[in-house]
Amino acid sequence: MRLQDDRRSGANWRITALSLLLGCISFPAIDRGADTKKETGGGPSPLYALAESEKADGWRLLFDGKTPQGWRGFRRQEFPSHCWAVEEGCLRRLPPQGSETAGRCGDIITVENFGNFELKFEWCISTGSNSGVKYLISEDRPPSWERAYFEYHYADLQREARETGDASILTPDRFKYTPMGFEFQLIDDRGNEDAFSGPMRITGALYDLLGPSQSPGRPAGQFNQARILVRGMHVEHWVNGVKVLEFERNSQKLRDRIAQSKFANLKGFGMLKQGHIALQDHDGEVRFRNIKIRELKAGN
Repeated sequence: MRLQDDRRSGANWRITALSLLLGCISFPAIDRGADTKKETGGGPSPLYALAESEKADGWRLLFDGKTPQGWRGFRRQEFPSHCWAVEEGCLRRLPPQGSETAGRCGDIITVENFGNFELKFEWCISTGSNSGVKYLISEDRPPSWERAYFEYHYADLQREARETGDASILTPDRFKYTPMGFEFQLIDDRGNEDAFSGPMRITGALYDLLGPSQSPGRPAGQFNQARILVRGMHVEHWVNGVKVLEFERNSQKLRDRIAQSKFANLKGFGMLKQGHIALQDHDGEVRFRNIKIRELKAGN
């Protein structure tokens, strides 16, 4: 769950983000055959059958297209079926119902942990929505992380408590079920105001830390492809076949960015050797499919 950070808004950020978004019109067309293919029941969809060459290269599915097997709630044993579902071959965060509060359902994570890996997935986000894929996530983080996150967001939480009348959120436990770690940002770049606050919050960004070099994401309502590569300290983000970001986890540049971000007081942030992969609950509807991974040999 992320709260708005008004301190980073401003005209300069809006201009930068808009210029990146407009740049997507010059990218080559990408095959959209899979976008319109509808999964059917009664057996595995072709979308979820690995090619023999993929198997030979070590790929395996993290989602079978039919069940939530291999996934559960963060810091929970069960899969939150009241707000996440398997529908038409997708893991789908259902649209919030009634008085459901943003983020109260919770992110879902892989049962397994991964260190060096290459992850591929497809996603489709609804108009105005915001989500992400987090990686190297630990459930055994220090309690000080929740306290630091709470203090950073305290003014926003006070405002939310006044608006909703729910004072129970004014505690570090508000973030007990919020995974904290690197996040591959997924967002409706044209319809969610958080994307206008800066390039570090548009699709493909390392959320709140590093912006992508390009923005080749498709509009809300269409499926996109993504790839995340983690090998030792080296990380890459890809969107629709375009590498949009790469960085070294131990670089001075990233350390400086962390020190200026909401993660500044999370000691050891981003330096875990392995962790879970999380699909984010950020109140809006989003669908994930074709989630596959291969584990890699250790890097530097």
